[in-house]
Amino acid sequence: MPANIVRCSHSLRRKAYYLLGCTGVAVALGFGVASLPAAAKPSAATGKAISGMCAGCHGDNGIAINTAYPDLAGQNYQYLLAQLKAFKDGSRTNPIMHSMVSGLSLTQMQDISAYYASLHIKVASR
Repeated sequence: MPANIVRCSHSLRRKAYYLLGCTGVAVALGFGVASLPAAAKPSAATGKAISGMCAGCHGDNGIAINTAYPDLAGQNYQYLLAQLKAFKDGSRTNPIMHSMVSGLSLTQMQDISAYYASLHIKVASR
């Protein structure tokens, strides 16, 4: 067999393995990306279910029962989440709030924030 045919076959075989390897990697990456769970959206329904501990001060409907506590109903989601994180990490100090959020996961804080942000404030007519 002539040397150039062997070289050609070897060269083609390398290219074939390279292409198959690239295709395999692309398919593997494609399936890997497709199988990753999408980032879960915060759930207001879940937030409502776990907000019972908040209601003691902030009211069942997010309207505080005492003016010493802020109303949470209709507040901005990002603001609420930032405050919960700050209470948890200690950058905002309040011993009561720190103890309330210290056991919450990020997902739970997102859900609670989504719940209170979803509530509409009813303004009394004058």
